[in-house]
Amino acid sequence: MTAEAIERAACADPDALPLSESDIRRMKRTPRAKIIRRALELTQEEFAARYHIPLGTLRDWEQGRAEPDRPTRAYLTPIARDPDHVNRTLNPNVKEVFVVRRDDGWAVKRPDAERSSAVSLTQAEAIKRARQMEPAAAVRVQNRRGEFRRLNPRARLKPCAG
Repeated sequence: MTAEAIERAACADPDALPLSESDIRRMKRTPRAKIIRRALELTQEEFAARYHIPLGTLRDWEQGRAEPDRPTRAYLTPIARDPDHVNRTLNPNVKEVFVVRRDDGWAVKRPDAERSSAVSLTQAEAIKRARQMEPAAAVRVQNRRGEFRRLNPRARLKPCAG
């Protein structure tokens, strides 16, 4: 069967009509835990600890053995939109670690420290070291203008429709 024949057969089936533009606009986007976690570049353990989700439950969601209930999907929405804010709210004593540009590479620095804790050749290595130093910390990365950006801006999070 050709692709065109399949398309015609699907369109002819009254129980399987394609979604119209208005149907698509009306649908709400539901964030998926795995997509959020991967966009934040966190392990399952880090994500579960940071957002107070039982690790087994998170694994069940990601492997399709269970679906988050409605309140949980509502909870995942602010995590997808502003993960740092949710982290600071849930963990008020959370620390920040900065990744700053230097002449000899990228440095990892705590806000109260005068000297860098570590220096790496690449930004990715510095971010990895920052996460190893403080797994629950909010990692801030310095841009070319000297401003600090969130490591995982919202634009990278693309929740699936569900």
